[in-house]
Amino acid sequence: MIAFGGQAGISIGSGAAQSCGWSRALHGRFEIETGLSRLLSGTGCTWRRIDDRAYVIVRSQASAPIWSWQRYSAPGSSQPVEEAPTAVADVIVTATREDRALADTPYALTALGGQDFDTATRRDTADLATRISGLTLTNLGPGRNKLFVRGLADGPLTGQTQAMVGLYLDDTRLTYDVPDPDLRLVDVERVELLRGPQGTLYGAGSIGGILQIVTRPPDLRRYSTEVFAAAVTTEGAGAGQSADLVLNLPVLRDRIALRAVGYSEKIAGTIDDVALGVGNTGDTVREGGRLNLLWRIDPAWDLRLGYVAQTLHSDDSQYAFSALRGDRRALAVREPSSNDFDGVSATLSGELGWGRVKIDTAVQTHGLDRRYDATLGAAGFGGGGPTAYDESDSIKALVTEATLSSTPGGRLTWLIGLFATEYTHDRMGDMTTLPSGASLYAAARRDHTDETAVYGQASWSLTDRLRVTAGGRIFHIAVETRASSMQGAVPSDALNSSRSDSGFAPKIVIEYDLRDTILLYLQSSEGYRAGGFNAGVVPGQAYGVSGGAQPYRTFRSDELVSYEAGARLRLWNDSLAVRLAVFAIDWRSVQSDRIGSNGLPFTGNIGNAATAGFEGEMAWTSGLWRLDANLMIDDPDLNDPDPGLPLPTTGDLSGVSNLIARAAVRRDMTLLSRPSWISASLGYVGAATLTFSATQIAEMGDYWTSDLGAGVEFPAWSLSARIDNLLDQGGDTFAYGNPFLVGRVGVTTPQRPRSLSIQISRRF
Repeated sequence: MIAFGGQAGISIGSGAAQSCGWSRALHGRFEIETGLSRLLSGTGCTWRRIDDRAYVIVRSQASAPIWSWQRYSAPGSSQPVEEAPTAVADVIVTATREDRALADTPYALTALGGQDFDTATRRDTADLATRISGLTLTNLGPGRNKLFVRGLADGPLTGQTQAMVGLYLDDTRLTYDVPDPDLRLVDVERVELLRGPQGTLYGAGSIGGILQIVTRPPDLRRYSTEVFAAAVTTEGAGAGQSADLVLNLPVLRDRIALRAVGYSEKIAGTIDDVALGVGNTGDTVREGGRLNLLWRIDPAWDLRLGYVAQTLHSDDSQYAFSALRGDRRALAVREPSSNDFDGVSATLSGELGWGRVKIDTAVQTHGLDRRYDATLGAAGFGGGGPTAYDESDSIKALVTEATLSSTPGGRLTWLIGLFATEYTHDRMGDMTTLPSGASLYAAARRDHTDETAVYGQASWSLTDRLRVTAGGRIFHIAVETRASSMQGAVPSDALNSSRSDSGFAPKIVIEYDLRDTILLYLQSSEGYRAGGFNAGVVPGQAYGVSGGAQPYRTFRSDELVSYEAGARLRLWNDSLAVRLAVFAIDWRSVQSDRIGSNGLPFTGNIGNAATAGFEGEMAWTSGLWRLDANLMIDDPDLNDPDPGLPLPTTGDLSGVSNLIARAAVRRDMTLLSRPSWISASLGYVGAATLTFSATQIAEMGDYWTSDLGAGVEFPAWSLSARIDNLLDQGGDTFAYGNPFLVGRVGVTTPQRPRSLSIQISRRF
């Protein structure tokens, strides 16, 4: 099998091959899949395609059908089994820049199969946070959230700092210093979360980890269409609905194929505004789609072209006032927001015989608009009465990356890469009185960032069981900022400055196969973010000087070093997979987006922080049962606060829980001679504090999550139902509303009330 993979230029996950019988010799020239079938004939095993260059060996009679209708056929049914069931260990992951079986990966990496989303009520990043250990997000609302991993949080706002977690769609980075675009997760092959700083392979903006969305590639051989339609009802709120379409079209069999995805979704609002007389405000509409074209130029070279576009609009925000009963508040101005994203990409990949080459390039645009009720802060700008503060962001990015790597299978494997991006971010802010529209304050800013890097890593198998991986990244980041602001008709600030950051981000991993089913590893890695500038203050909010109070004109770069020890275990004939890890993190000169006394944002360095923690995950299958569970315990601490930005003496980093846990169970069965399933989950998010200043502290967290689902499959149809927030909990998921309420009004972002969704799908 190793020889076949090397000659064919593909990756083959062989975690289950130890249970296969002897294979016969294979001689001659074959198509890849024909050769695999002949090689495995009579062994009791078969193959499953992960993508165009990766396959995995699976047992023909695996113990449990983990996935959905595509891999299950009820006894007595005439429906063919298209693919063999997937054992716990049979998943190939790519976030480490290696095509490697998940069970053999010496990293804190989790892969969630896309089939898990096919029956979900919500198919977005917020849903991921309830399923993947250690992933949390701010809950400002769809298209407005920041992502955090392992309790590493830099504050509730999304401002000038780069994202803590790098978000990728296939091979393309989606975010830099803006919220998650919150793409709807339709036709997804899997989602991978790689925890810990990934500066070596991914550069700036991956200081907490990488979240990678891998879409299903075009199928060069089969025409297929699938349609999903769902209706959702939420207690005390309106109705929602969604529709998804997936089309695969082989344009030229075995050479060119097109895969198209389209979707539309409405999420009903749940907040009542008693001052404006609006009930169930906060409706969200998300519409978008993807196009992917795959051209197999020849057996060794592929070209993949992609286009993605989505518009997301919410007619109001989703927080309530703590002092009012129920999900209620009292604002003077509604707070709509939008997040529109589109991008084109091209990926050329091929085999050179002795190595592999991949070249990615992408062009993206990203637009965000949001309104805040600034009435309570208007007096500081010389105004009064109903006042709105409108922010608008326009982003353009060009990203290019090229990698050259060795073919897998040898004792020494390596990868080298080149990376370059050009990024322009235009921001505007405007505070106006309503309904006259008179301007109290206006600001405009442009940041232009150029980042270049060369990076590489090499892995050497010292013995059959001991392997060492070392790598590093040399980077250079240049930032140019131009900004101006006015209070009324009077200029209040102007800025035209530039700066640059250069450095080296190392990484080392030592892994040891204690037994064929037990992998131990030690790891150290580093992440970084570039510094930048503050601008746009008004009179009375002058910038601090060195040794004084922040904000300063310039905020410094920050860096994070992580140390980790972990283990992966596969027990009981691969029916149980366990991942355990302990970690310690040192975070220097933490960048944080904060709120000034006038309600306007700035970025500061809040000091040095550290955290230590434990996390564990397990997946167990037995017959028709599957059980998943995860746990994360950590203790993020601001142990050396900056005296220029006083924060509470509690020392905890803001907005993250010290304990997150979840368990889920699924039972496959036969109902009326049809394959069916039932599932349930229960999770807990521990208490946390949200800090804005030394005297402004808000409590949040300490709530349960729960769901119950069931489904039945027919030859061409499927039907499922799901109840989310089964226990109807109303915990505070995020104690932040808008910057002009901080210190004036207590807010809470309650859990979404119990919701029932019914979904039907049709395959053609």
